[in-house]
Amino acid sequence: MSVVDTLVAAVAANPGLTAILVALLALVFGGYLYLRRIVVNVAQGYDEGRK
Repeated sequence: MSVVDTLVAAVAANPGLTAILVALLALVFGGYLYLRRIVVNVAQGYDEGRK
């Protein structure tokens, strides 16, 4: 449990930094989902074009 205690202490000591990190993680994950959607749609378009 020492890892969890360390994380809780770090979040409590630096709430601004924690908010920035959460926002960056959300942007990275959202960007991944956006690019994945584009790639899947392009692949489907190529498949439909071949038919």
